[in-house]
Amino acid sequence: MRVVSKEPIHEQILPHIRRDIVLNRWAPDERLPEMELCEEFGVSRTPLRDVLKILEVEGLVTLVPHIGAIVTPLDPPDLAEKLEVMSGLEQMSAMKVAELQPAAAIREIERLHKAMAVAAKSGQTGKYYSLNDEFHRAIVLGCNNNTLAKMHETVMWHVSRARNYANEREPLTKSAAEHHDAIVERIVSGDPDGAARAMREHLNEVTHTVLARMSRETGSHAGSAMAGSAA
Repeated sequence: MRVVSKEPIHEQILPHIRRDIVLNRWAPDERLPEMELCEEFGVSRTPLRDVLKILEVEGLVTLVPHIGAIVTPLDPPDLAEKLEVMSGLEQMSAMKVAELQPAAAIREIERLHKAMAVAAKSGQTGKYYSLNDEFHRAIVLGCNNNTLAKMHETVMWHVSRARNYANEREPLTKSAAEHHDAIVERIVSGDPDGAARAMREHLNEVTHTVLARMSRETGSHAGSAMAGSAA
């Protein structure tokens, strides 16, 4: 893949490498293959290293002298904090969208909800989780609050990476999309408190599922601790 744009080269390739980390192209603690990435994007090592510095600031990699960029491990206590922040932001967003009733945003939320149901019923796991991220992002964007949207995006890089890791060996049940029914119903009906409550209940379940999976993988007890605090 060769990038052609007026943007600085490192800004062109940054979203692609970040996305691949979030999708677990490289496992936690795995070194990124710098030469391979240079060839893949048709760039020199200088812009790639600029990308790696940004990814380190974002907490997705660690730069180790004489070794290179290492994908950060999935740490349950840190993840629990990010899930708590995500839950607060999305509850606020659901409440605001239900209150403001932005027509275009609600149409997009309903469209994604229906598409998720189709993906779940047909067992398209990857497509379902991609649509799931779009669904939650659509609710956040519906608030028309750029600061909130940026905060949510940053947290979601980490949450999505953990969620993808937790779900990659888990079967997708056909009822998976039904967890979002109450959220959509409360938003569309203009019930701000109900929308926030439905989002909180949904994300409490997400938190428990993801952290329980992380605990099994790492031997940490963070999952049960966070589940107790979120109840």
